[in-house]
Amino acid sequence: MEPLLTELESLFSALADRTRLSIVLFLIDKKEATVDEISKSLGKSQSLISHHMSCLRNCGIVKVRKEGKFSYYSISSDEIVELIKISMNHVRKYSQSILACDIIAEEKMKVK
Repeated sequence: MEPLLTELESLFSALADRTRLSIVLFLIDKKEATVDEISKSLGKSQSLISHHMSCLRNCGIVKVRKEGKFSYYSISSDEIVELIKISMNHVRKYSQSILACDIIAEEKMKVK
């Protein structure tokens, strides 16, 4: 059970970062994009996006397709899309409770 918990924690940590989650949502919407397209859309530097793409690739959340000198990124599987959609439905249902959670607010303050 311990290795599974570690892997799940890492997966959810990858998705917990605001920039990485923004990338995932962008790719779900656009289906495929280059780092340049993602960086322009999110208003972040290409180097920052590349850094986050490496994490998302390593965690199996996105995949890359090379075409000439360009790399095109997309969501790696339907399971990731489904996980995000289920999470969005959950957030819509429990939004007020989630935002009011004192424990999460305390954890966010420790990180900053």
